[in-house]
Amino acid sequence: MSKSLAFYFDFVSPYSYLAMTQLPELVAKQGADLVFKPLLLGALHQAQDMPSPAFIPNKAKWIYKDCHLWAKHLNVPLIWPKQFPFNTMFILRVCLYLQQSNPSKVAEFVEQTFNAIWQQGLDVNDESSVQAHLVSLGLDVDEVQQGCQQQSVKDALKQSVSDAHGLGMFGAPAFKVNDDVFFGQDRLIFVEQALADIQE
Repeated sequence: MSKSLAFYFDFVSPYSYLAMTQLPELVAKQGADLVFKPLLLGALHQAQDMPSPAFIPNKAKWIYKDCHLWAKHLNVPLIWPKQFPFNTMFILRVCLYLQQSNPSKVAEFVEQTFNAIWQQGLDVNDESSVQAHLVSLGLDVDEVQQGCQQQSVKDALKQSVSDAHGLGMFGAPAFKVNDDVFFGQDRLIFVEQALADIQE
């Protein structure tokens, strides 16, 4: 049986970023394929009639502190975006467009976009900055912008929310190994064990 790890994420999620810093090594160690599942987190929260943690003051403060503790523990950079939360619909659509048009670029796009936001301070709300980021990855800005307007891409983003909701997910990151679903980057130890238990 082939090993596959589905990674449900949103670029606005600092915990998704922290998970992404660990996933390449994890899947390489386990000989697994990493399948990216872009997810509009705000829509998932809305579907379950729950507020975003970013809008619950005490929880938001706790998340800020907790993420910096985890970054220190994992020895990875973490620069909190000046505007947080931010709208990720376009860059999520970029990921989905690449999945349809240029799958070989998806992993690089996801990893480098997470790093640009959470390590280098990319302002996702600034169109010119996002365009420069796309160019730095060797992408044609006009082609990508047109591609993100395709109905199939828009539908794929909506479907990702429905799929996550159907699996009982309520936040990001979340992971799926076979029929097992795990929530939170701090559950990667269980994700790795689930992959290790798969008999090839």
